[in-house]
Amino acid sequence: MIVASIYFALMCWFIYQHSFFKDEVLTRRFLFFIIICKTLACFVYYWIYFCYYPKGFNGDSVSTLKDAEVMYGALQNHPTDFLKMLFGLHSESDLDPLYEPYFKHIDKWGRADVSSNFFLNDNRTPIRINAVIRCFSFGYYSVHALFMLFVSFIGQLAFYKAFKMYFKHKEIYFALIIFITPSILFWTSGVLKEPLAFALMGVFTYCFMKLFRDFQFKLSYVIGVLLTTLLFLILKPYILLLILLPFILFVSLSYFKTKSGLRIFIIYIAAYVVVGSSLFFVLKFVFHKDVIETIVVRQNDFINLSRGGTFLLNDQKYVRFEYGDTSQYYMSDTIQKMYKIKQHAQYMYWNPHALNDTIFEKDNIDTSSFQFISSCAPSGSAIFVPRITYSFYSFVRLIPIAFTNVLLRPFFIDAHSILELLASIENFMFVLIFLLAIYFRQNTNVDTNLVWMCLFIVLSSFILVGLTTTVLGAIVRYKIPFIPFLLMIPLLYLDINVIKSSIKKYKR
Repeated sequence: MIVASIYFALMCWFIYQHSFFKDEVLTRRFLFFIIICKTLACFVYYWIYFCYYPKGFNGDSVSTLKDAEVMYGALQNHPTDFLKMLFGLHSESDLDPLYEPYFKHIDKWGRADVSSNFFLNDNRTPIRINAVIRCFSFGYYSVHALFMLFVSFIGQLAFYKAFKMYFKHKEIYFALIIFITPSILFWTSGVLKEPLAFALMGVFTYCFMKLFRDFQFKLSYVIGVLLTTLLFLILKPYILLLILLPFILFVSLSYFKTKSGLRIFIIYIAAYVVVGSSLFFVLKFVFHKDVIETIVVRQNDFINLSRGGTFLLNDQKYVRFEYGDTSQYYMSDTIQKMYKIKQHAQYMYWNPHALNDTIFEKDNIDTSSFQFISSCAPSGSAIFVPRITYSFYSFVRLIPIAFTNVLLRPFFIDAHSILELLASIENFMFVLIFLLAIYFRQNTNVDTNLVWMCLFIVLSSFILVGLTTTVLGAIVRYKIPFIPFLLMIPLLYLDINVIKSSIKKYKR
């Protein structure tokens, strides 16, 4: 605690001294209040994931710190190995000199050459960052958490500064949405990817708006956009893809001072159709990357993860066995780590190129070899979502379900844990805020361009998350970067003065 207290004091001193943290509305007292709230959220997060859950629980924070410790272990005796892992100067082969001493023992290092991935594996960046933090954290979780807390705080403040001009006399409420929304507060206060992702989104948004909306061409803003773009591509590239086009449309329409809501809507629709279809064909026929197939595979992986099991794969079959049942298969090649299914075994499998029909094998006669993919226990927060097939109709019929799942679930009847119950209460509050905005609506001084930008970001992100994710816990986490855009919509319309007047009348 002494080490963490020293770093906390340095963090507060930096906030007090640096001009970036000065604001006409948000006082330093308010910012320190936010810091205290995030620190308390750190304690809550630590208690839940390191104390409440049983020993041996391998959550993201636990595994990330363990993996970072393995990587950090190379620094003292083999600093060259540490630098190679830090900057990616290695191959993906099991024969790489770094595999046996390090990668073999790093649980979530994964592979970066999987054909379904458009970008590098996003588990590696948090491991690398925490391995660097380990150099001055002395192994204390609290120091790692403080770093995550601080970078997410910078991103949240940057996001606030990017859009505060549209919330005159509502700045405090806008800040509370960004900082104190419970799920944002909780998930940006742990050793996870979410604090890093929110930091990148906030800094990218701030620098992008300064450059292309406000035309303040400073080197720091150019570096900010380029650096955050690069980091997005190796952490969570889908966030950048989902916000970039709406941002470009927003600043372009702002420049031309387009006011008509209908015209803005038509431009957004046309741009999404043209850019989306163009991107799809370029990726498919130039880079040989199929977006649709990637979504199908991603959803299938999540369904398998939620239901649990052990999975083997070859060119003809994607096989599933019940989790923990090792009696149906065996390792046939210890060097290449290949497996075979025992004769007369029973299992289910799919065509790895389609994944649409489940086939049940009751008397196996297949003697081919398989690659081991994964083994996981069933998820306690899985929800039923029909499998997507490689067809237009399959996607269209699932879009309303996908969007509703992300917008409203978990919703009380889905809650099977304290965290899910709290998420249900939060979703109910989101609905209530929208109802208040309808009842206490202001009809003037609303930037319709900003409304459509937020709406298209929310629609595209929620649909993508809903199509590919079938676990409620993951849905709650994946939608966090987009919650500010969701809540900006009712806040733009909400008339705070009318609410205050109604409260005064009620008190009388």
